[in-house]
Amino acid sequence: MKKMLLAIFLSAVILLGTCFALRGVGEKRAQESHLWLLNTLLPDAGEFVLEPYTGEDGTIRSVHKGENGFVIETVTQGYVDEITMFIAVDLDGKVVGLVVDEAHETLGLGSKGLTDHRFLAQFFNHSGNFAVATAGEDAFSGATGTSETAGDTLDVDAITGATVTSKAVVRCINSAIAYVTGADAASSATTWGG
Repeated sequence: MKKMLLAIFLSAVILLGTCFALRGVGEKRAQESHLWLLNTLLPDAGEFVLEPYTGEDGTIRSVHKGENGFVIETVTQGYVDEITMFIAVDLDGKVVGLVVDEAHETLGLGSKGLTDHRFLAQFFNHSGNFAVATAGEDAFSGATGTSETAGDTLDVDAITGATVTSKAVVRCINSAIAYVTGADAASSATTWGG
């Protein structure tokens, strides 16, 4: 009986030690993966600095400043659940990279808006305000639509059958651009050109 209890105790100690040893490895890998993502979206950015965001745009989760632009993590409600994106915007306010980090949209419809290269390519090398070109409003426009702002608006084609998801992606991108260009005035964001 004593031998069995001793064996259980030693096994628990070994498992606990292994858990603590691997916890640091997992955290290090997550940090390396995050840094790799930032450098992939905004090459030649040098070292990234995490800037505090104090604005009122609930879409912006974090801001990473590099030498040649910003990578902004955004999150907004999609059709099914939240959509998390990383958007790279250069100092001229142009989208130079983007990736959907996490989303759980409807398979076959909304999920296309997150991986369809033709849809996502519409945003590259453009700045300003984007809007989804749709025939009419839908029930979710208030939650995921773009806001009306002064200036030129570039209409992008939505994914057929995934208008809500398309508008959620547009909202994330508009928030990132507004931060860099200074249009997000309530946040004391950067002035035009970084």
